[in-house]
Amino acid sequence: MSDMNLTDVPDEWVKEADARDLSLSEYGKRMIRAGRRQFGHDYTPEETPATPKTLKLDDSIGSEIETQLKAWIHANLSTDDAQDVDELVDLLEDDLATLADELCDEQKAKYRRSQGGYLKTPTNE
Repeated sequence: MSDMNLTDVPDEWVKEADARDLSLSEYGKRMIRAGRRQFGHDYTPEETPATPKTLKLDDSIGSEIETQLKAWIHANLSTDDAQDVDELVDLLEDDLATLADELCDEQKAKYRRSQGGYLKTPTNE
């Protein structure tokens, strides 16, 4: 699927896609997926098998992550201005990008713009 013509989409979408370093088509796919999930629809994207559909965590790590996420959400909520999930996701996305970049610095991951994101660096075990 090729990118849409820039005149066919709102400027806001172009800015959001650029801010996330995504093509317009990938940005559109992600927004559709998020919207379908928000309304309770099952959405199974057509992705390569290497792309995880859920977090790969065992039960003990999963509950630890949930505890940390709950603490992170609480720390980022305002007492004056309500924030919707999209605003919290934007904040979390920034934090995740920083952590992914740190993995690149540690040579545990690499970023490939041509492939649209991060890849795990194979280890010689």
